[in-house]
Amino acid sequence: MKDNPTSFLSEKFTPCLLPEVCAPRHNLLRAFNRAADNRFIYVGAQAGSGKTVSALLWVNASGRKTIWIGLDRYDNIPSVFYKQLATGLFSLQPDNEAMHALLVHPDFSASPVEHTVRLISEMLPGSPPCCLVLDDMHLIDNAEIIKSLPLILKRLPQTFTILILSRHAVPDAFSVLFKRPDTSIILPEQLRFSEDEIRLYFESLDRPLTMEKAHLVYQATDGWAIGVNAIAKSGQIKTGIAEYDFSRYFERQLWDKWPSELREFCLKTAVADTFDTELAKALTGKKDTLETLEYLSRTNSFLICLNENTYRYHHLFQDFLREHLKTSGLETSRLYKTAAFYYKEKHDYSKALRFWMDSGDYKGIDSYLALFLFENNRGIVADYADFLRSFFVKEIPEQAYREFPVLHILGAWYYYLTGRHESYALHMDGIIRNLPRIAKADPRFVEYAILAYSVDYRVSLRVKVRNYNLFGRFVRRYTPEGLATAIASFTHNLPYMHRSNLDYSELALDPGILDKIDKTFAPLLGAEWAYIRPGIGVCFLYERNRLEEALEQNHQTQSFMSESSKIEGRICVTLMEHTLLWQLNRDEQAARVMEALERLVDCSAQFFLPNLAAYKTRLKLLDGDLASARDWLEQYFVVETDHIELYRTFQHFTTARALMVLGKTERAMHYLNLLENYGKNLNRPLDAAEAIILRAELEWSRGNKKEAASLLKKALMLLQPYGFVRLVADEGAAILPALKYLMKQLEKSPDGLNRIFVNDISLAAYSMSKSHSGMLPASEDSQKPVKLSKQQRYMLTLLSQGYRNAEIAEITGLAIPTIKSHTSIAYKKLGVNNAMDAVLKARELGLID
Repeated sequence: MKDNPTSFLSEKFTPCLLPEVCAPRHNLLRAFNRAADNRFIYVGAQAGSGKTVSALLWVNASGRKTIWIGLDRYDNIPSVFYKQLATGLFSLQPDNEAMHALLVHPDFSASPVEHTVRLISEMLPGSPPCCLVLDDMHLIDNAEIIKSLPLILKRLPQTFTILILSRHAVPDAFSVLFKRPDTSIILPEQLRFSEDEIRLYFESLDRPLTMEKAHLVYQATDGWAIGVNAIAKSGQIKTGIAEYDFSRYFERQLWDKWPSELREFCLKTAVADTFDTELAKALTGKKDTLETLEYLSRTNSFLICLNENTYRYHHLFQDFLREHLKTSGLETSRLYKTAAFYYKEKHDYSKALRFWMDSGDYKGIDSYLALFLFENNRGIVADYADFLRSFFVKEIPEQAYREFPVLHILGAWYYYLTGRHESYALHMDGIIRNLPRIAKADPRFVEYAILAYSVDYRVSLRVKVRNYNLFGRFVRRYTPEGLATAIASFTHNLPYMHRSNLDYSELALDPGILDKIDKTFAPLLGAEWAYIRPGIGVCFLYERNRLEEALEQNHQTQSFMSESSKIEGRICVTLMEHTLLWQLNRDEQAARVMEALERLVDCSAQFFLPNLAAYKTRLKLLDGDLASARDWLEQYFVVETDHIELYRTFQHFTTARALMVLGKTERAMHYLNLLENYGKNLNRPLDAAEAIILRAELEWSRGNKKEAASLLKKALMLLQPYGFVRLVADEGAAILPALKYLMKQLEKSPDGLNRIFVNDISLAAYSMSKSHSGMLPASEDSQKPVKLSKQQRYMLTLLSQGYRNAEIAEITGLAIPTIKSHTSIAYKKLGVNNAMDAVLKARELGLID
């Protein structure tokens, strides 16, 4: 049966209801009208300044059809924020099937910005003048939302006026919306009541004031709207109260005069940010809840009716109520539990869990946390991390972890995803220390504990499989499909298996661990382990530059997959296929694989769009493409950061590369330092090595040759145990000069580096430099036709294998002077003056293998 397009709409998007009596504010309305000429209006002022009521007055006077979106701190997630915005837009055209299809599409949360853009494009033309209001925008600080929102708003039809209400000044990213900030931005000064407006407002309440008393009210409130309202409702003018001290205004002039029953009603309902009549009834036990709420919203502006059945208190009033609730003698814990039960019955397990945590009864939290973990699995890691962040807005007290240690699982998972290694370690230790108690609470929690332990960066894989039974003995039954593939992600949405939820380089040194994983952690991956196991091996072959072998094994890996295989696994294997074909210069095949990958992502995995864009951009940056670098930095999901999160590492590397190509050296270094430290702290040698290699390129470009060589050596020391070549070689012309410089240093003192390993990297980098210009300009070599004798080719072949003259003498039986004669003639023919350049040039010309 087809969904009814209006079934998920609510009245949330209708404007708040005005109080019965409002000040007319004619001058302010004229300011709104002037601002509306530019379509975008921003009202930035402190709480209690009258933003909401002023906006409502203008909206009502304008006659525009209005979408009013009241935001809260839980909307600070791109998927949630844009779902609200898109739903509000759809409420204007509820019969528009194309908009409805986009709104209910299962991929909306995976790419909310893209879906909202498409939804706007499906809006039918000819709509009457409309107003979109984003209220309490200061609660939204997610960098992706802030960067992308102006792009979205500018796409709305010209019939739209957009009104943004916030306690903060205009964010820099929003400045593009306001061509005339002098008229488009309503300042706090404009919101203040003048003495004339105060007098007119009191007259409308049948409480006329003399000019002298109006002046006293102004002095007492400085024209602050909520203070004027408090005095007007109380009918008493008291001066000498600190400016903007709403609590003292309200308590002295109004609150103390309210009936105790009404005060108790407000105190009890204040535990919720928003509430409907059903929740209010549960919290207060009052049968006439609706009448009380209607009375409060009609007669003052301290309770706002968001729609026909949803209310919220003015933020200052809510703060006032919550402070008084602490000393009221009411059983606060019971109120929070009541709200938790209410949302549990509504199947909103995240809100239920938040309310129960606020109750302070951590011993009773088990069923709420279980429902949240077991029923709220999300496959979009960036979205899931943002979602979890809302639980850690307020710090969870140590008492909570002591009384209910299962909370350590929530903490470990959140801090792991967001790269907070020290906090993750504390929670992982808490899990291990309290494992018997965790198992006793619910055996299913243990599987989550094992999953958290499986990514413990402090412990080697060999030690983990050895310690597995510490956890496994508590497991009664594993999730059939594999918990790691059933919850957020087993790759955490990164593109390469060996650099995904962990850096698996250890397996390249000790592949026997895989057999032990088969008997321990494999059940967490379910059927996916059948292709993940060989897939990681493909990645190692690639890193060791055994490209043809890797391509063949990747095909075998694909044979272990089926249509039921998880989309993330299919992405990793397909992307590796493209990487190998691209490296082998099989351009037509690579193009076909990329088309298939793009179709796969567009149809089934739009959460991967940012990383796919990062991958495609990275390939272009290897040719120093300035336009691609600029385009990348304009992407809405590319935001400034001072912290590396696991699931964004691949994107951050692309950002650093784009900055390098554009010559923004300091900003690039900032990212690379963050990435290097991230790699070190979380035991991810490939991340650390890549960051160091890019730093070496930058230092070389600055003329700091010794520093560049030192950094490059540091990276090679990380990679040498694994025999990984491509991480350096892929940089091609950009890293080649530093490699040559380092090779000369190594001739004097190897100092721990294997010459053959460095030689292999240099040859691969040289080969790469002939296909791609690199992020830095490559020097031009002369192209003279060259003919080498059989003996000269043999000498160069031995040199290419890392042998020195003395070793060549032992192999060939030739005297060292004879060897030097052959090589010196070869150097002259090739137009070079050292062994490395001779080998590279001979390889390029096809004179040696």
